[in-house]
Amino acid sequence: MHFTLGKPLVTLLQTGDDTVFNEAYSEPSEAAFRRWSFKCQKGLEMRKLTTTALAIASATLMYSCGGDSSSPVAAPPPPAPTTLDGVVATGAAVVGASVVVKDSDAATADVTTTTSATGTYSADVSGLKAPFVVIASGVLNGEAVQIVALVPSVTSNLSNVGNVTSLTNAIAALVAPGGDVSTLNTPATLAANATSTKVDNASNLIVNTLRTDPVLAAKLGTGFNPLTTAFTANGTGIDSVLDQLEIVSNSAGVSISNLAAPIAANGAAAAPVLLTAAQSATPTTVPTLPSSSLAGTLPTAAEMTALAKKYETCLALPVAQRVTIDSAGTVTAVSATCNYAPSNWKSIGRNWVQELGQFTFALDSFTGAKAGVPFVAAVFPAANYAGATEFKHPVCNADTCVVMNIPMTSASGKPFTSGWVLGKVAGAWNFIGNQRPYRVYVEQRLARKTAMNTTLAASNPTNYNLKDRFESAIRLGFDLTVGATAGTDVRAVRWTGPGLPAAGVVQHRSQRCGTDDRMTITNQEGILTVNNAATGNQLWNTNGGNDFIVSAANLDGTSLTRPAPTSNWATNASPNNQDMSATDVGSSIPAWSVYKAEIFYFANSGTVADEIVYVRTDTPYEVASEGKNKSWPVLAASFATAYLTPTGANATAISSLAQTMTWTNPTAGYVGSSYLFAQNSISTTNGTGDPAATYTRRTRLDFRPAAFGDLTATGKEFASVVAGTSLSSSTQTLGSNPNPRCTNTDLTPLETVNSAYREVGLLYRGSDRKIYNAITFWSN
Repeated sequence: MHFTLGKPLVTLLQTGDDTVFNEAYSEPSEAAFRRWSFKCQKGLEMRKLTTTALAIASATLMYSCGGDSSSPVAAPPPPAPTTLDGVVATGAAVVGASVVVKDSDAATADVTTTTSATGTYSADVSGLKAPFVVIASGVLNGEAVQIVALVPSVTSNLSNVGNVTSLTNAIAALVAPGGDVSTLNTPATLAANATSTKVDNASNLIVNTLRTDPVLAAKLGTGFNPLTTAFTANGTGIDSVLDQLEIVSNSAGVSISNLAAPIAANGAAAAPVLLTAAQSATPTTVPTLPSSSLAGTLPTAAEMTALAKKYETCLALPVAQRVTIDSAGTVTAVSATCNYAPSNWKSIGRNWVQELGQFTFALDSFTGAKAGVPFVAAVFPAANYAGATEFKHPVCNADTCVVMNIPMTSASGKPFTSGWVLGKVAGAWNFIGNQRPYRVYVEQRLARKTAMNTTLAASNPTNYNLKDRFESAIRLGFDLTVGATAGTDVRAVRWTGPGLPAAGVVQHRSQRCGTDDRMTITNQEGILTVNNAATGNQLWNTNGGNDFIVSAANLDGTSLTRPAPTSNWATNASPNNQDMSATDVGSSIPAWSVYKAEIFYFANSGTVADEIVYVRTDTPYEVASEGKNKSWPVLAASFATAYLTPTGANATAISSLAQTMTWTNPTAGYVGSSYLFAQNSISTTNGTGDPAATYTRRTRLDFRPAAFGDLTATGKEFASVVAGTSLSSSTQTLGSNPNPRCTNTDLTPLETVNSAYREVGLLYRGSDRKIYNAITFWSN
């Protein structure tokens, strides 16, 4: 063994046993080296060195006391960093999110990092002073996401788990002043509120609430802490808990809904629980969260992901490889890749080719859309309908079914949601559809209506129909052109359900050239005949629509009085405003509410329905005044002037699809489709030799942007103008019914006569994934 002692050490160490150094210079024996080594290690602290000498000596000893000069001893490693390591997820991992860690010292710079492909992150917080707020901002399924977590303290020189999820965001909301988590960005506010006691209490309040559901308790396991319990965002275990919760935080507190709790037979969803900051003081006293469906009764994350992948794989193909389209634009077949549902799949009266093929697979705007992590949006226990006339779903009447929502992102980066009814087919979860025999549906609609004829509106300030306004409506749809053959014999449909009069809103066949509303509202008193001042009762309606208006407001959100409906309908010679609710309906109609459609055939002159179909809505109702809080698209002024004024360049009849509509998208959301609707009165014969008569002609040109998020769209197709009365031999030639006059699909001109009307509707998807309608109209 060779050892060399450098001169600087000999020079600096002026006291002690110089024999050691002499031996070192002379390459001492093994025994002498051991003696020197011991003194080198144990004797140095006995030597009195100046501060400077000690520093230099220490540097030299790294070489002098280490052994052979060709293998120097490494310096002692620096202290391990203090890190935060966790997952950013709202159920699905938020990939590529920006993570910012702010501490309670205003002088300290923030630490930033980015999440990985699995939503994980790691941040070195060695130089920060706890408590911290961790802010994660990213895009999930095409939508902006920002969630936070509070970290009261960390253990130095170690890795600390710091998840950022919808649960940690809820904890922060309970701790933050006024429930506003953004206030925690200020160091002083953070330090004052993100204490261990406050954060632990809020965390325990939330966790103890979740544990009141046995299914969730089993998934969470023992010792679960939203911030510090490590997990993987893979749809199982703890992550599956995030998937099945809907958490909303605001100034009122934290609302938690259990999406896996069964929907009641009457359509009422399990009520959410509300947690407040005051409750955090006693986190062991908690409300009871509605219980989840038992394990095994719901599809697993893997099963839903596999189904969603089939949808995404189909949309990855170009339209020509998805469907076969004939010269009339009708889809006649779906390719093998896109034909992934059971052969008996049906929804609103259409089979797989008619519904998915025509209205999804045939559209370019869906090409290349990506599927996010699917989740159960609603659970429906077996309906158990037993009445002889009640429609019974072949799967859902006797077994649990669910609605699976797939968050989607279009190729243009815009979000949308694809909802599917799932049930067990041959023991496995699969697409089944709602199986309804007719195109029968109920929609909660919120619209903004802007008048173009401002001169007339100013001169008629009390005319409701000329006002700028917000309207909330319950759309009652029964399309006689779609579905079972028996639908051609329907004479009336009576609707009852939330927001509708107890007696029932009744629809009869429309005499007008139709644009989908071939069954229109005749009365709201449950009466199954149509009152006509001249002829008495009849079997059809000469006017009306299928939107039942239940709430109205001015554009500033103040209440707007609607025209009052005529009472004593059966004896009143001129019933009016039967599509208006007599009283304002508040915001008390939840999603999944059930409506009852009683169907009466012409052969039945009684009051007992031939068939009953129960229909659920899929979005909650919003009162009209909520319109002022929405972001709305704006139709281009040049288009409005050209098409929606009688003197406009395009106010004449339109027969070509070569029309281009332009708009400005709302700040939150985008226009997914639009239309140009026209109505006028025409006087002509009905083609069966009857005298000339006046009837209403309604036409519509539909537009669809090439990609979601576009600001323009070209004409796609003219809507069918078939009248409801023409679809039954019981009405097609009675009186002045306009059959077969409803054959011309050209858009009617906008004239200055009283009957002329036009509107543009911009159907847009809001940030809440609901569909709204921004309407600009001209009325004479």
